[in-house]
Amino acid sequence: MRLKVLFISPGPKMSINETYYRDLSESMDGAILTTSNEESVLRTRRVGGFAFRSTRFRLNFRLYSNFAFAIFCIGFALKERMLSSKYDLVSTYDPIKTGVIGVITARILGARFAPEVNGVYTSEAEYIDGKQTLRLKAKRLVIPMIMRWVLKRADGIKLLFDTQIDPFADVVRGKVVSRFPAYVSTSQFKNIREDKEILFVGFPFRRKGVDVLINSFKQVADRHPDWKLKILGWFPDPRELSSAISGHPQIYHHPPVYYPQVPEHIGSCAFVVLPSRSEAMGRVLVEAMACGKPRIGSNVDGIPTVIEHNVDGLLVPPDNVASLASALDRLMSDAGLRKRLGSAALDRCQSEFSEASHFRNLFRFYLSVVEATTTSV
Repeated sequence: MRLKVLFISPGPKMSINETYYRDLSESMDGAILTTSNEESVLRTRRVGGFAFRSTRFRLNFRLYSNFAFAIFCIGFALKERMLSSKYDLVSTYDPIKTGVIGVITARILGARFAPEVNGVYTSEAEYIDGKQTLRLKAKRLVIPMIMRWVLKRADGIKLLFDTQIDPFADVVRGKVVSRFPAYVSTSQFKNIREDKEILFVGFPFRRKGVDVLINSFKQVADRHPDWKLKILGWFPDPRELSSAISGHPQIYHHPPVYYPQVPEHIGSCAFVVLPSRSEAMGRVLVEAMACGKPRIGSNVDGIPTVIEHNVDGLLVPPDNVASLASALDRLMSDAGLRKRLGSAALDRCQSEFSEASHFRNLFRFYLSVVEATTTSV
């Protein structure tokens, strides 16, 4: 059976992963709706079996851009309905902004609706960065309400870890729920060399536990004077990061890089650390697996689905400086352990987190949603 799917992604996309949609076209076709501020992305085109449509995202007018995107998606659905185009499924990147749009467009198209849940939107750690403004407090209150409304109207839900939507168990009972890893393109990630360097990639500062990592490294840095900690990423207010580093000679911030440069950084480090206080999965952990690198991650949310403790990486309690310091010391001190964990991570990546595995999981999930809801009608 071949499926026709409408994908709604918030963007703004800087480029199109054409390989992904061409591979996806082996089992389905349809359309992709998104936003961008890049002219090359804004052009209407076909990518594999999919019609790619994008509207402009204006960084200085986010509210307007989000509203315009909603109208754009609804207008597309109305036009397709008038043309009698038949869609089996509408899939959205999240159960919030695009989720609301997905509910409406699915109703217009007479299609099933299956949002992805790519974040831990109900975790308190999601809201610890930035000033605790009235807007942020309102966001913490409103987002769970929107999620509940959207998930209640979903036919299927795609998760990254089993307990991700437990607060909404009463409204998702009986729906098709599936859990499998997000797509991570790993073909460009290889083990280049092993510099005596610990790598962190990402932001924001506190949710990702950068403060915990810096404090932990400082506790053991004197025992490993030839090692460095690299913090790679974009931080809107670098003063917080600079204050935490406080001029330590073995810690430095590398400015953000374009994605094609990331494989070089991961492929040449000794190991990757993701000490998040909240994390749905952690794509960088999969990228590190593809490089055959050991990983240290917080034992929180979806990270344990990517790291098996003492098998292909190490897990530590979140927000625990002493435990993370001990894990850092353990890996820096033992080249044999790094090699064993890294080798196991690579083996697991090639089987469980391969691109082919993702496409199989996605198609089976979509098909189960369509077949389950078709049978129940």
